[in-house]
This record gives sequence, structure tokens and C-alpha cells, in this order.
Amino acid sequence: MKPLSPYAAAKRELVMSIVYMAVITFQAIYVAPTSLTTAIVIFIIFQSIGVWMLIHFPKKVKELKEDQST
Repeated sequence: MKPLSPYAAAKRELVMSIVYMAVITFQAIYVAPTSLTTAIVIFIIFQSIGVWMLIHFPKKVKELKEDQST
């Protein structure tokens, strides 16, 4: 299997973080009928991790894209 370029790996990480946030949202909605408090805690904690990733990875993709084009 051919190794991915850093740019392709960063794009993959960005997509995976978006998928991660969607899964956590689904889990929070699924848990909400049984325990609203648990659903809120799951949503806040894990979505804050997802937001951190979404802040980090686009910067990384942009830097790698600029490096790749030069």
C-alpha cells in the first residue's frame, strides 16, 4: 500500500473529524430519551474535542497545500 502524502493525510484527518462529530451527535440524540443529563455531557465534552480538531486540521491542510504548490 502506497503511503499517503502529508496533504492527503491531513485531508483524511479533517474528514474523519467531521464524521466523528456526526457520530457523537447521533449518540447524544440516541441517549437523550434515557438520560438528558448524560446526553448533554456527551455532547458538550466530545463536541468540544471535535471543534478543537476542526480548528487544527484546516490550518494544517492549508499549510500543506501551500507547501505542495511551491
